[in-house]
Amino acid sequence: MLRWSIATVSMGGTLEAKLTAVARAGFRAVEIFENDLTFFSGKPKDVRSRCQDLGLEIIGLQPLRDFESMPEPMRARNFDRAERKFDLMEELGTRFLGMCSSVSEDSADDKHRSAADLAELADRAAQRGFRLGYEALAWGRYVKDWMQAYELVCLADRPNLGIVLDSFHICANKNPLAPLAEIPASRIGLVQLSDAPGILMDPMSLSRHHRCFPGQGDHPVAEFLDCVMKTGYRGPVSLEAFNDHFRGAPAAMIAQDGMRALQIAGETLDKGRIAQGLAPLRIGGELPEASPIGGIEFVEFTTGSSGQNAFVNLLEGLGFTRVARHRSKEVDLYRQNDLNIVVNSEQDGFAHAFGLLHGTSMCALGLRFDNPERALERANALGTPTYFGRIGPGEDLIPAVAGVENSLIYFMGAQKTGAPTNWDRDFVFDKAEAPGSLKCFDHFSNVLRRSEFLSWMTFYKSVLGLVNDPQVEVADPYGAFYSRVIRSPSSTLRIPLNIADGGSTAVSRFIDAFGGSGVQHIALETGDIFAFVEAAVARGVKFLAIPNNYYEDLSARFVDLDNDLIEQMRTYGILYDRNRSGEFFQIYTATFEKTFFFEIVERRNYELFGAANTPVRLASQVAEQERMGW
Repeated sequence: MLRWSIATVSMGGTLEAKLTAVARAGFRAVEIFENDLTFFSGKPKDVRSRCQDLGLEIIGLQPLRDFESMPEPMRARNFDRAERKFDLMEELGTRFLGMCSSVSEDSADDKHRSAADLAELADRAAQRGFRLGYEALAWGRYVKDWMQAYELVCLADRPNLGIVLDSFHICANKNPLAPLAEIPASRIGLVQLSDAPGILMDPMSLSRHHRCFPGQGDHPVAEFLDCVMKTGYRGPVSLEAFNDHFRGAPAAMIAQDGMRALQIAGETLDKGRIAQGLAPLRIGGELPEASPIGGIEFVEFTTGSSGQNAFVNLLEGLGFTRVARHRSKEVDLYRQNDLNIVVNSEQDGFAHAFGLLHGTSMCALGLRFDNPERALERANALGTPTYFGRIGPGEDLIPAVAGVENSLIYFMGAQKTGAPTNWDRDFVFDKAEAPGSLKCFDHFSNVLRRSEFLSWMTFYKSVLGLVNDPQVEVADPYGAFYSRVIRSPSSTLRIPLNIADGGSTAVSRFIDAFGGSGVQHIALETGDIFAFVEAAVARGVKFLAIPNNYYEDLSARFVDLDNDLIEQMRTYGILYDRNRSGEFFQIYTATFEKTFFFEIVERRNYELFGAANTPVRLASQVAEQERMGW
């Protein structure tokens, strides 16, 4: 039966905690990694009983290592070792044993001996009603790819012996995927899924430390799964991810991430099958379709009494105008064209509590969905509960879900022409319009603890239907800085997810000062950055000071760049980048309360984020902090 499973090695903690987390995440099948049994204080039969209580089927035990083509007396000892594993399987109540290709220096490069060993082991397993699966490790001594493993399985030719198809080993070695579809389903013992980032590293190190769930890396997992399903295989599909950060995180969080990743993998698989004229498989059930994000309705900031005036001054300096006051709360609406920024000064409730923890900060994001009801239904189906805040008489009840660090993401619909809007129902307006030169929210820079990075990427991709760009690595004065942009398919919402290595990096300092992960800056787009900055400076806005050497280097990098333009950028502290498509200008405000700042950008047919300028921005912010004594 085709169903989702997960290997216990994919999570950290005790075996009891892992099994509970797996069941609560919605899994109904699990692979037991033998190391988990080694550290388990009870007996294997206790694991079997616990799994039965949780409604979990143990689909297999793994792994049997360094078995085939070994010299005597190692060969005889290997068969004895296998028999003990069979005894263990009896106690666990599982009928499948996974084994991987040998890495032992004592093994022989003899495929016929290897096949004979596999055949004899399969015969012994058959006497007890067991099945075996043979998997090629990407770093195996002689068997390194699925084609070699499949050849041995065919040579052994036993009905209870199949190949284990593991997406990591196949993709890490760049083995061909299309021929997988030609394998008879009866020859497949188990399918395992994992992903990995596209970094240059030997397969063993990549496997042991950086495997992740489907969609969290750069491997063609969807193509792999599509090819495998074309064989007619309908057995378990199991996650197997070795990852240092997974082991250090709560098992419940990782299990939920795994289920979300698998649900999205199944959804992607079905969309591909439908496009090919094939029937969808609906592994694990059907999700409500992701609703397109039509735009950003508002961002909300919480401010304490000490920081409110300074933050309002910053907004007004950037051209925002206070246009309305909430009917029942200490909440103001600042607007510029279609950009709405809500400033919440309430002394109780969600925003106030968020501010006590994090200071003046962005605490909520309002998104417009084409179908907000369906979008919320999808979020709930993926394990994200709905939040409703306190409202007054006649005010709109807008549902939300929890975002990073328990900020809120509101699910809103498009405003109907001629009908009262959410703003009309909840606010009393002083001004009808607020013109200015800022056009839209360009992107939100989300700083994360490294251990949370993959979890939040999975959240955004699964719950909100976003897609990701390749990861970018840049230099921080005190370490390494990594960024991966996730965006809505229409790019109406763009969120760079930023993490870092190093205790004094900008990311680490933000997390320390902010008290966790959060939005470090918001980028706003204008059509004329020079006119905007000139007006903002006149209104008292202070921008980040950029070292003079940056502009000397700029003239060397772009020798055809007009000198007057460079001098104009130098005057204001504007940064520049370009590619084959177009040009990009950006500038940053001085940091507000040690954590937050705005970015102003002008795009001229340029869709990236100026990553080449990030090191100078980080270095300039370090200098700013040192001048301020932070």
